[in-house]
Amino acid sequence: MIARDPDASSGTHARAFHNYAPWINVVFGLMVFALRYTSPPGTFSVHWNLFLTGIVIMFTALAATIAHGDPKKNYWSGINVAAGAWLLVSAQTIPAVARVTIAQDILGALVIVVGIASLVIEFA
Repeated sequence: MIARDPDASSGTHARAFHNYAPWINVVFGLMVFALRYTSPPGTFSVHWNLFLTGIVIMFTALAATIAHGDPKKNYWSGINVAAGAWLLVSAQTIPAVARVTIAQDILGALVIVVGIASLVIEFA
């Protein structure tokens, strides 16, 4: 996680941190995507909500790993925070079975926390 890079001009060592937090959100996005299969048949809106939100979380987390190191362009984790907030809101507004609603609440909160941690690491 911490690598030492020698600076050729001054001979000093600087620490470079790599942001691994988006990879955690890739896994959480995959879990949101897979959560749609635990929802009973006939819940069309829940299936599509989890499908699209899982895809958004996965791809924005992957984009955050690609854009690592350029804080001016790395706003992708902010989109993950918004997607996590959407999971929390949609769990209350789109009716689903209890286990899916609880899982959406837990995953939404985790995506928000990891997204904020990624932003803090990136802009620190």
